[in-house]
Amino acid sequence: MIVGITGNNRVGKEIAEYLIENYSFKYLDVDQILKKILEQDNYYDKEKNMNYNSKILYFMKIRNKVDDEIMANLAHFRKNDIVVINYSNLEDSYIFSNCNLVIKANSNQYHSCLDNGMELLQKYRVKSIESTYNDSFYHLKINDTDSDWKDKLQEYIDYNIYNDKKVTVVVPIYNTSNYLVRCIKSITNQTYRNLEIILIDDGSTDDSLKICNLLAEADSRIKVVHQQNCGLAETRNKGIELATGEYICFFDSDDYVENSMIETLMKTAEKTNADVCESSFYIHMKNGDIKDVSCEQKGVKLVEGHLDLINAYSDATILIPAWDKLYKLSSIRNIRFDKTCFKEDSDYIYRLCKEDKSFALVNIPFYHYVKRKSVSLTGNKISSELFTLQDWGKEKYEEVLSQGEEYRDAAEKILYNSLVHIIRNYMRDHKEGILEKDEFKKELQDVINNLMNLLLTANNVKKFRKLDEVLSIINTLIEDGKIDKNKMPSIELPCIGILWNSLDENMMKEAVGLIGEKVSIQECIPIDLKDKYSEFINAIYEDNHEFEGIPYIKASTLIDKYDSNTIVILNMLVKVSNYMYFNKMKGFMFEEVANLKSFIRKYYKHKISNYAYDNIFHLTVDNDEFQYTNEVCKKYIKGYQGAKNGNK
Repeated sequence: MIVGITGNNRVGKEIAEYLIENYSFKYLDVDQILKKILEQDNYYDKEKNMNYNSKILYFMKIRNKVDDEIMANLAHFRKNDIVVINYSNLEDSYIFSNCNLVIKANSNQYHSCLDNGMELLQKYRVKSIESTYNDSFYHLKINDTDSDWKDKLQEYIDYNIYNDKKVTVVVPIYNTSNYLVRCIKSITNQTYRNLEIILIDDGSTDDSLKICNLLAEADSRIKVVHQQNCGLAETRNKGIELATGEYICFFDSDDYVENSMIETLMKTAEKTNADVCESSFYIHMKNGDIKDVSCEQKGVKLVEGHLDLINAYSDATILIPAWDKLYKLSSIRNIRFDKTCFKEDSDYIYRLCKEDKSFALVNIPFYHYVKRKSVSLTGNKISSELFTLQDWGKEKYEEVLSQGEEYRDAAEKILYNSLVHIIRNYMRDHKEGILEKDEFKKELQDVINNLMNLLLTANNVKKFRKLDEVLSIINTLIEDGKIDKNKMPSIELPCIGILWNSLDENMMKEAVGLIGEKVSIQECIPIDLKDKYSEFINAIYEDNHEFEGIPYIKASTLIDKYDSNTIVILNMLVKVSNYMYFNKMKGFMFEEVANLKSFIRKYYKHKISNYAYDNIFHLTVDNDEFQYTNEVCKKYIKGYQGAKNGNK
């Protein structure tokens, strides 16, 4: 193991001396190596005749010699030795990629000691290696102004290097040779050192197995297992069988992780005693964009208790990937991934919640999920297997709902999420043009119909995640002829319409005729409310999700502009089959209801002089508003029968 100290050379020496004195670390004095090279090269005689540019070129060559000398010296240490290197030029050296622990030494004090060889190298520092080395690569930062830096360093070393709690990292591998080194390096470079890294080659046909064996030679913590191809679920299960750690995690071989992920989740696990600790993640899109998923999380710290766990799973407070988590092995050893399930991660995390395993959530993105076009364990283009997720969603819906009515929202969201996953994956391949004409059209229609049935019967569609985006996808698929709108399910929705007095008698009759062409009118009652008109309007708008004061403004506007207090009440059944996103205040509205409302208002807007705001046609948009308006009408409108029950 190599501990690299970079930054201020003087502070670095103090850190190195502390580590050597208090631990059994070995020291490789790079300062002495540099001085020796400079003396052998007669630098102090040559430098008198060098200009500044010559010195830069000279020290570029010297730096390379120093790197070679460091590597040669490292070969003399024993395999289990922990070697400390204090090297201020570490970021620009190829040595840093070999460091298991990098400490950044900072100083706020100015020192001018150019007779020191390392200071000379630093003065003429030129980055010949284009590096993305940044703060995320440093495992620990120490400032000489921190009075407790020794305690900080000791705590760090004791926890990460000498901790007796082992973590098993299982990496299923299938034809990912181009990504494998980056993945495994991000694991071996973890600040937490007590790791058992199990690389399971699942019958790869590329050089993945060879790379695994080479990596194992370089790090004794790595174990390599080769097996005939059996898929991701069974490979992870094999890892569970082989694991000897107290904790376990599953990383995909084409992804990579931040170096403090395991340490942070370990500390969270110990603090909360949670069965599962979850971090957030980045998604690396195929077009090069990077999405930080942590912005979507709710920030909940600990989730436990059956109902809370099921709810957290259903609304994505607990995320469905298996790879962004650290698990207590004793809690999950008997829960295995289901190889028959298309989306085994979703199923696995669901079963952990079902078994009441507590989750601690850390809203920090540590994991880098990389989307790529080449074939992996999970495949690429959709197949008929994708549509089996619909059956899984239906099964879990029934299972969750059977536990009681308080689980209805969670059951509906689980079914919704499974159906939406199918639709999104289909849409991805449709946009990329990799599907044959009418391929999976029948299966997709069935999924869309089941989703619409769910939306049409749900009490409140606002609970469904990103419904506006999903509806947009469905509308695109309708426009592109991938699904048949006429085959989508529909229901008859009870609605109440009110034609206001801004319409004269002839326009009232015309409006009723236009509405009757589009919906089934059950009751049509024209009535002069006389002195009750203002009171009726206020009552209608009072619970209509309007801003405070608006109902009274509307009422007074109508009374002031028009002498007649005559209105027409329409009790209707509207056939609805789709939703649309109306606005932030109203939320989601049935498309047919929204279109009817918009049509009547626009039709008469141009026929009425001094058009008044919102005073042509009021139409209920959801079940709650129907119930409320129905009761108001029964109170004020003589002869109005209304509906006994407004439920859909």
